[in-house]
Amino acid sequence: MVLVDQTTLDGVEVVNAAIPLEGRAVPVAWIDFQYPGKTLTPASQNTLERYLLTWLAEAAPERVRLILIFDRGYARVALIKDLNQGRHPFLIRGRGKVVVQARVRGRQQRISLNRLPHRTGQPMRYRHVLYHSREGEPVDVIVYRQKGFQEAWFLLVPPDSEAWLPTAEVVALYRQRMQIEQCFRDWKSHLGLRGLHLRVQKPERLLRLLMGFTLAYLLVLLLGRDPLAQKLRPFFEVARRRPRHGTQKILSALSIALYLLADPQWANRALQRFIRILSRLTHGRGIALLTAFSP
Repeated sequence: MVLVDQTTLDGVEVVNAAIPLEGRAVPVAWIDFQYPGKTLTPASQNTLERYLLTWLAEAAPERVRLILIFDRGYARVALIKDLNQGRHPFLIRGRGKVVVQARVRGRQQRISLNRLPHRTGQPMRYRHVLYHSREGEPVDVIVYRQKGFQEAWFLLVPPDSEAWLPTAEVVALYRQRMQIEQCFRDWKSHLGLRGLHLRVQKPERLLRLLMGFTLAYLLVLLLGRDPLAQKLRPFFEVARRRPRHGTQKILSALSIALYLLADPQWANRALQRFIRILSRLTHGRGIALLTAFSP
C-alpha cells in the first residue's frame, strides 16, 4: 500500500508517496514544484504526478502489485484513466458533486455520487460505474458513511474488482490514509520544516533537505519499532484502559524512539540499537517495510 498526498512547505508544493509504518508513513518518493505567478498549468502538474507514479511502478518488484491510495484532490478523470491502464490498483476518494452513470435500484441513471443510496455503517458497492458525466471512465464505487461522519466516503477502485478487492477491505485501507497526514505533521513539527525559509532555488534545495530528513525520520521510526523499544514501552507509557482505534497504546513509534534517545538510563542501549539498524541498511540487508498487495 502506498499513500499519495500533497502538502505545502515554504511555498513549495510537495507530492509525497509513502508507505504506512507504526501509525506513521515513511516517504519513498516525492516531487515538488511551485506556482510562480500561477503559471504552472494543470497539465504540467499532471505530468509531474505521472513521473512520480512511473517511478513507483518501476521501483516495485515485478511480482508485487502496489495499491495506490489518494484523497479527493486526485479524483480526476485523466488520472483514473492512467491508473486503469496500469498494473497497480488504486483507491481514490471521489467528490460528492461529480455526476456518474450507475445502476441504482435496477435502473441505469445519471446521478451525483452524493445521491447514491446507502445506509449508515454499511458500505454499499456500485459496480462498473461510469465516472464523470462526459468522460465515462469505468470504476467501482463504494459508498460508506460511519456514524458521526459529516459526509459519506465515495471510494473509487478499479472496475469489476470485488473478487480481489473486497468492499470491506477498501474501507479498511482508506482508513489508513490519515497516516500520511501524521507524516506531514512530523515533518513540520518534529523535523522543523514549519519554520523553514529558503530564498533561492526553493524546489531544488527542498528536495535535498527532504532526502536528509526522510532518512533520519525512517531511522528513528525503525528504532521505535525495535524489540528494545517495545520492551521498554511500559517504562514510558501508561496504556489506555480502553482500546482506541483498536489499540491501548498512547505513544507512537516516533515518540518512543525520541524518549529512548533522550533518557539517560536507556540512551546508550538505544544508540547501540540505532547503530545496528543503520549498519543493516548500509550493508543492503534491508528491513521489511513495504506492504505488498496481491490479488
